[in-house]
Amino acid sequence: MDQNQFLLYDHKNPIRLRAERLTLYLQGEIIEAYSEDSEVYYLFFYKYRFLTAAKATKLRRRSFIEKAFKRGMVYNAPHPFIKELFTSNHPCEILSLNPLLDKIEKHYTPQEKAFILTFFESFIPKKQLFNEIKAVFYHYNRKGQTFLGYKIIRILMDFAPNHSLVEHLANDIKVQKYADLYNKNAEKILAEDFIFAEKALYYRKEKDSCFQQLTERLEKESRWIDLIALFSYKVTSSPSTDDYYPLLKLLEAHFDEYETMYILETLSSQLPEFLPLQQNLFQHYINHHKIEDVSRMMKNHDFELNSNQVQTFGNLLEQVDPEKDPIEPEMLHTVMKRVMNMYPEKADTLLTKYVISLLKTEELPSVQEWLRPFKEIHENLQIIRKIDMMQELSNDPDQMQTLGELYYEFRQLNQAVECFSWQTELNPTDPKPFRWLAKVYGEMGKTQESEAYRQQCINLQKLA
Repeated sequence: MDQNQFLLYDHKNPIRLRAERLTLYLQGEIIEAYSEDSEVYYLFFYKYRFLTAAKATKLRRRSFIEKAFKRGMVYNAPHPFIKELFTSNHPCEILSLNPLLDKIEKHYTPQEKAFILTFFESFIPKKQLFNEIKAVFYHYNRKGQTFLGYKIIRILMDFAPNHSLVEHLANDIKVQKYADLYNKNAEKILAEDFIFAEKALYYRKEKDSCFQQLTERLEKESRWIDLIALFSYKVTSSPSTDDYYPLLKLLEAHFDEYETMYILETLSSQLPEFLPLQQNLFQHYINHHKIEDVSRMMKNHDFELNSNQVQTFGNLLEQVDPEKDPIEPEMLHTVMKRVMNMYPEKADTLLTKYVISLLKTEELPSVQEWLRPFKEIHENLQIIRKIDMMQELSNDPDQMQTLGELYYEFRQLNQAVECFSWQTELNPTDPKPFRWLAKVYGEMGKTQESEAYRQQCINLQKLA
């Protein structure tokens, strides 16, 4: 099973799902996933702890989940964030309301409980959720804890703003002093109501002061996924090293090199001219011997390899089997030029190796054109002279024997057979092309054809 697939358990019955996307929204994380029958499931997390999952039939308009995918930071699968949530929460099991309430009450404050319950209005009757949240309010109200009670009123104002009880509670004279402070985003409120504060700061995160306050809150709670997402957002909206280097530090602290490279690649597509990012990505490609990507970035950004890196890639090019690990021909030029300039003794061997691979899929003129950039610097290489000769011979019917032998040298056996067969028609009394056909068919494993041409060769030699 790949990292994009996982099992969700419903009363111990496994459901195989494939993650589609993830949204990070306020303190919650929601993964949208599809079953093998194309049914949609949503998995809910709060501060990276799995809560429960639900199969979707119809989502309520203006619900939390709709806002989360519309206003949150959304990532398509596969993504390291999704992998991390699954890895740290295995196994994931669907819970009904009562076990879910027990789980929430065990791990979170009453205010968090009220907020978390708003996640589920598309899956649990809203009246039931409302009554649970209302009970939290009355719990504080009975104890005379007016400010704590007003925190719950603020949650209800988002959850059911038009409900008569909510309107009554929100307009109560006893809470007006708190309402004024909330409406002004007073420092006292931002310091004491973290749920409201995070929401207020999140929607104003473009402002440097709000961004800083929000990152400080996330750092305090060790919510590093949100920090990475927030710094990524800031870097893409207004690139600067002040935001990029903290992001890079977070990536290197929490993800391996491949996962870090994946996230940097995602950012790179949005920031093609942001040099620090491109340089880091270039180094990752070098570390992981990604020849095509290294070549592309050298071409696009004028990046250079140092002598040790050139040596590494020279050894790599010698070891790679182009048949098993094909490299885009045009992407070979830049890196191979550097290697050949530093190690000219490797030039013929390297070019011959990749020409043999190219000839399996490309015609001679295309191969000749591919060699042109190397010819400008290394025009006396044997491989270049031989390809030029082959192209010249291909236009001369009297030279099919020589052309066939050159094709054989480059292990292009089918083309060699065509040339030798043509030669037998042009000169049916010459045993030489028959001898070659016997040899080539033998190497191709075609025993009958090889034996037939070998006998013809013997017969012609007897007549000579």
